[in-house]
Amino acid sequence: MIYTRFSKGSLKMANYTLAPEDEYDVLIEGELESAEAEQCDKYDAQVLSAQLVPSLCSAVFVIGVLDNLLVVLILVKYKGLKCVENICLLNLAVSNLCFSLTLPFWAHAGGDPMCKILSGLYFVGLYSETFFNCLLTVQRYLVFLHKGNFFSARRRVPCGIITSVLTWVTAILATLPEFVVYKPQMEDQKYKCAYSRTPFLPPEETFWKHFLTLKMNISVLVFPLFIFTFLYVQMRKTLRFREQRYSLFKLVFAIMVVFLLMWAPYNIAFFLSAFKEHFSLSDCKSSYNLDKSVHITKLIATTHCCVNPFLYVFLDGTFRKYLCRFFHLRSNTPLQPRGQPAQGTSREEPDHSTEV
Repeated sequence: MIYTRFSKGSLKMANYTLAPEDEYDVLIEGELESAEAEQCDKYDAQVLSAQLVPSLCSAVFVIGVLDNLLVVLILVKYKGLKCVENICLLNLAVSNLCFSLTLPFWAHAGGDPMCKILSGLYFVGLYSETFFNCLLTVQRYLVFLHKGNFFSARRRVPCGIITSVLTWVTAILATLPEFVVYKPQMEDQKYKCAYSRTPFLPPEETFWKHFLTLKMNISVLVFPLFIFTFLYVQMRKTLRFREQRYSLFKLVFAIMVVFLLMWAPYNIAFFLSAFKEHFSLSDCKSSYNLDKSVHITKLIATTHCCVNPFLYVFLDGTFRKYLCRFFHLRSNTPLQPRGQPAQGTSREEPDHSTEV
């Protein structure tokens, strides 16, 4: 009797201990893993990239190179480089050319030297464009405040050259961190130029990612937005009494506004993606939406490198006139004697546009 009761008790205890253990194993291996697989799918940028990126980058590359080269040619041949504004516009076109030259190589980064060259051109073009936009806005502000003596005929070209050189040096120095940390990374059996921690950097990768993100947001979004807002408010206080002077700022302000509108969404999405832990956006759905937003807004911002020449055509009557004259002379060589007055007007017109 005692033996029988003991065996029954042991059977009951065995049933009691084994059954829940089996159920626990089923929960871990089955339901939890399937739930993670369903909820934490990462955004696959290859789907959109395979359909859109090659054709978009090719189109932007061709348009950006051609129209910015046309701007350089018209500025040098017709408008002249005897005022700071035209020198800044020339450098702005060169910045867009540097940026455009990187677009055909986005799909394949190649080796380490190629990756560094592409990342260097990409960020130098972006930062220099930002700084020259700010320089143009400040130049218009000084002209508006009758500080034109600073840009007098004797000082105009040397001042523009020195300022341009300093701006390019600043843009190159701002690009050095990206030049160091960007290396080719293997993704989906292809090399892509991306962030990679170098041996001499500290092991905290998040620090450098946050640093690069903040540097880009401050340089490309916060700084130009502050310059534009501050100077525009200051000029609007005087524009009540000088409405006729608005045409002096129409083109420069349009260039800055379009730049901010096209680059601000990418900078905001990139900032939220880098600091998503601080904004409680680390869950699967938020991470998926942030990755998608960063990819799409970057494609939109990329197209900006070919937009400025269209603004010149629509908002600058002088540029339109020289553009028509350029194609007229190129297609009809007997009208070449008319190029003589064109050079004469090109020498006078920049001074007029700066001192009106």
